[in-house]
Amino acid sequence: MAHEDYMLILGANIYANPIYRVSYQVDQNSKDKISLFTLENGDSGLILTTEIQDENSNLIAEINKNKFIQINEKFDVEGEIEKGNGFTLTRKEDDAVIFNARITEDGYVAVTGTFHVGGKKIYLADREVKIDDIPRQTLNGANIHDSIFVGTPEITLTDDGVRLSADKCWK
Repeated sequence: MAHEDYMLILGANIYANPIYRVSYQVDQNSKDKISLFTLENGDSGLILTTEIQDENSNLIAEINKNKFIQINEKFDVEGEIEKGNGFTLTRKEDDAVIFNARITEDGYVAVTGTFHVGGKKIYLADREVKIDDIPRQTLNGANIHDSIFVGTPEITLTDDGVRLSADKCWK
């Protein structure tokens, strides 16, 4: 497959950059962030790095540059990001999809997943972002659906909304 520079679609917005780092900032008074995932447009294709934990902070899966470092025996993984339905992590007991990274029909990378960090449940999808089941995709009360952000490799989720690397705060 020829090398592609995939744009990230997340929360109905599009981000254009060679690297995407999506983090959660537990406390806005602190600079500390917890990484949710990193995607890189590498010469060999799209590269994923992530750690996924359950609600009790137990490690479910650790993936470093598309290589599985650890996976909990109660979960299954299958696929590859750039093929078919992409990379999927499912819970064996009920086949619930915990994480999926795939390329959409129109050539964007879409990530769907539930992350448990800092005592919060973070749900990410190509059409929505929720923290503890509350949507976090507005700017000063106005919906920011279908916006394009260029040159924003750092996407930080906070309890108040999304903060981009240029220190713009989206609420």
